[in-house]
Amino acid sequence: MGRLFWKIFFGFWLTMLVIGTLVGALIWQHNKERIEQLEMLADSPRAEFNVTELSRILHKEGQAGLEKAIERYKIVNRRPLAVLIVDDAGKDLFNRPVPRLMLDQARKAATDPKQSSIQFVTTPKGEKFLLFIPRRHYRKSQHLNWFPRHLPSTPLLVVFLGSLLFSAGLAWYITRPIRYLREATNEFAKGRLDTRVMQNIGNRKDEITDLAIDFDNMAEQVQQLINVQKRLLNDVSHEIRSPLARLQVAIEMVRQQPDKTETLIQRIEKESLRLDDLVGNLLTLSRLEADVHNNENDYFDINGLITSIADDARFEAESQNKQVVFNSKNEILVNGSMELLRRAIENIIRNAIFYTPEKTQVDITLYQESNIIIITVCDSGEGISEEKLKDLFQPFVRINDTKQNVKIPGYGLGLAIARRAIEIHKGNIKAYNHQNGGLCIEMRLPA
Repeated sequence: MGRLFWKIFFGFWLTMLVIGTLVGALIWQHNKERIEQLEMLADSPRAEFNVTELSRILHKEGQAGLEKAIERYKIVNRRPLAVLIVDDAGKDLFNRPVPRLMLDQARKAATDPKQSSIQFVTTPKGEKFLLFIPRRHYRKSQHLNWFPRHLPSTPLLVVFLGSLLFSAGLAWYITRPIRYLREATNEFAKGRLDTRVMQNIGNRKDEITDLAIDFDNMAEQVQQLINVQKRLLNDVSHEIRSPLARLQVAIEMVRQQPDKTETLIQRIEKESLRLDDLVGNLLTLSRLEADVHNNENDYFDINGLITSIADDARFEAESQNKQVVFNSKNEILVNGSMELLRRAIENIIRNAIFYTPEKTQVDITLYQESNIIIITVCDSGEGISEEKLKDLFQPFVRINDTKQNVKIPGYGLGLAIARRAIEIHKGNIKAYNHQNGGLCIEMRLPA
């Protein structure tokens, strides 16, 4: 058990005990006088004999005879007689203290004809006295009358055990999922990224369950990110290894075939440019992922920017017997980095031109809904399968579809760069298959 368990356990338990004790003490104090009335007066045969004997002496001989009898009793028994002798004013004959509740109880009990241990007596002079004996435990505990004499042991034991079990159960209920979370966190820190905690918690519906759900979501995201990073590292290694291998082959062939030096130097230059392009794209993506870019934000017309990109793309598409269609509209201002957005939109449009078949077109639309700018680029190809859509914006992902193109150019970094550029501008990007065929890329930006 952890420290939190014992803190919760003792906290609740002691709180319940203190509250129960205080409530019980208040109730006892409130009913203290009534409780004491229950067993104030002695009614044993010995008490009856002493009261009867003293009553007879007092009735016949008066106070003088009673005092002599009490003195003899003290000498013989070496202790005073416990009988209280109270007059009508409530004062004891020998000035002993007489509690008011006890006197009231004795006067009430004396009216019972069956009661002989409490008696009214009239002296020869006509004085009236009430004789009775307090219970021994009452006489001994008068100086401790603040403490209850009769504790209800069974109810107290039930309360004690009940509070103990309740506090333990409550502390266990609260700390059990926290313990699972701690164990899952330790497992996750050891590299077991598939660790999840909700399977152990069950069907709880509380804030701790929400925390466990958040932990599982975090673990899922971290696992995906690490897997993506691993895949990215493998892809980078693979992409760099191929041109490096071709460079090494070309250099070796220059040594072996000097007559082909010019051709081989062109190959070396081509592979160097590929490496430079790959490293440049990787650096761009890395800066964007780290949110480090030197482009200053400004207000500009997004419609004019897309018009410029579409004009350049149209020139490239016409050489492939393809069309790029974009109907320019009114000025729409956006705040951001023009260079980043240019690169993102251009990558998407050029990608669409590559995938759209000959004698077809790429449609570009731009419109504004409330405070959202929506840019859509659709080709006329075959589209891609639904399961591949979610990976389309990951680095080094290239959709190899023999129905459209056998050779896929580039390194699969263009859409990843576009995604990150849109996200930097507080927007989002998604891909979907058009109902009439073809793949559509939709970008949403705040106006």
